[in-house]
Amino acid sequence: MIDQSALEADQRVVWTEDVLRYGDTDANGHINNSTYSVLCESGRVNLFQTRLVPLMPEGHYFVIVRLSIEFKAELFYPGTVRTATWLSRVGRTSMSVEQALFGGGTLAATSEGVCVVMDAATRRPTPIPEAARAVVEGMLRGG
Repeated sequence: MIDQSALEADQRVVWTEDVLRYGDTDANGHINNSTYSVLCESGRVNLFQTRLVPLMPEGHYFVIVRLSIEFKAELFYPGTVRTATWLSRVGRTSMSVEQALFGGGTLAATSEGVCVVMDAATRRPTPIPEAARAVVEGMLRGG
């Protein structure tokens, strides 16, 4: 079970708040499942931009290669979503990103993703630079 208060107390977790839009709803009257992936992206980008991008050499960037979302509860408009994002594993060229999405204090979804560092010139995965690796290793937390 995901403990929101434990996530809030953990400095390795990056929080992102997004406002739900009317256009995010579907015919069932709740937030459409496709919106959850956009909310996950918002959290990942926030983590990368605030913690890792400043350490990356020019021409290196992150791409997502796998994303799995488990839906736990409905979200409704109007409302906001708070997304907790953290790193749980690091490999040679990739890292695992885990997330918990909360709407009104209720766990709405969890996600697991794998992101790879890409070299813009070769369009291929490249090893995580040592400066970034040291930060990533310090940010790792279990699921």
